[in-house]
Amino acid sequence: MIDFKQDDPKKCTGRRMVRMGLARLTGHPKGITLNPISTKVISYNDAERVYKSGITVIDSSWARSDSKFYEKFLVDSRRLPLLVAGNPVNYGIAYKLSSLEAIAAALYIIGEKRLSLEFLSKIRWGHTFYELNQELLDQYAGKSEDEILQIESQYIRYFQYVYKKSESY
Repeated sequence: MIDFKQDDPKKCTGRRMVRMGLARLTGHPKGITLNPISTKVISYNDAERVYKSGITVIDSSWARSDSKFYEKFLVDSRRLPLLVAGNPVNYGIAYKLSSLEAIAAALYIIGEKRLSLEFLSKIRWGHTFYELNQELLDQYAGKSEDEILQIESQYIRYFQYVYKKSESY
């Protein structure tokens, strides 16, 4: 985890992972870096790389981190596909996950469901994230990047359709 110390230390899931021994602090990315502006999506194809070199999560405040901030971390980066936050700060907002949610999602997608659920069990709202995203996570798990992009695209079109329908009422 690269920690920019921008979040409330009591609410920071990245620091919580470090305290629990689930993550280590680093000054530079190692393995695959989870980056919301990456053009590549994490997939099962990344599993071997994750097992060998790990995953780096960038722990920074969503309010302080724009595209320019994330551009520094594009080498070997992957974004997560469509998922919604279960954390109390960004509940229900697509793509705005906490560090722990992001790591858990990446693990699930590469085929490490048990480890993913173990990470989510460390926070009191972890079950909420899982319940909100279980269908998507199950569909993304074990899939290639192209397959995940197709699934994500179908869901986005569906949600756009539902939103447009609700506006007409």
